[in-house]
Amino acid sequence: MKKLAYLLAVAAFLMSCVLAEAVDPDKDLLIYLPFDEGQGNKAEDVSPNGFVGDVKNAKWVEGVVGQALHFDGGSVNFDPLKIDQPKEMTIEFWFKPDDKIEGGNRIDLLYRLQGGGRPHITFNRGGVLFGFYFATQGVELEAVTNYDAFESEWYYFVGSQSKKTAWMYINGDLDSEAEAGGDARMDFGTEGMCIAASQGNANFFNGMIDEFKMWSVAFTADDVADSMAKALAVKAGGKLTTTWGKLKSDPGGSFR
Repeated sequence: MKKLAYLLAVAAFLMSCVLAEAVDPDKDLLIYLPFDEGQGNKAEDVSPNGFVGDVKNAKWVEGVVGQALHFDGGSVNFDPLKIDQPKEMTIEFWFKPDDKIEGGNRIDLLYRLQGGGRPHITFNRGGVLFGFYFATQGVELEAVTNYDAFESEWYYFVGSQSKKTAWMYINGDLDSEAEAGGDARMDFGTEGMCIAASQGNANFFNGMIDEFKMWSVAFTADDVADSMAKALAVKAGGKLTTTWGKLKSDPGGSFR
């Protein structure tokens, strides 16, 4: 009887730990842009924060899940995001370049709307083909790719930062990691956010971007694999416009 009581107590403790660590879309999802509007010049965030971005020089096309935005010298621009500074962070999205990238001029997939800072996700910076440029409160750091080139095809990107380590995953596989050593720094709260360019008018990414999400938690390798698999399953099964209501109705699955 004592052994059974002990096992039950251990099981309850472990369950409480799992529940404490579970990702909560109401609390942890900072922004989610499905890019499924299909028309107009606004990109709407379907997370609880409800941000709205201005779309410039982009058109709505078929994406990985539902629709996506195709950029040609364009961007999506957000005023400073009114969110608390997260201690950990994950950025995930799908992208497809119009042309093969294996060098050349700088291209920013993600940057600030104004000013400097971190994070940013960039091609061809300082001799590095591709990198996830992140920071702690004390130092700016980078995780750089092992790829030699990026073809004109869909890639699933995840940049994740814990208090100790940052990781960059591409297509579900770990591409690079780097030491962090402190709380994450995210300057989108004060400097705004720009997708597919830097500051809305330079270093343009020409191609498609879909399913942009940013979280206040660091993803595990299992989280990355799960998120990628769910998107591919939706693509295989037909188009789906994801709403916040669906995210909340399936908190253990399709919200990632």
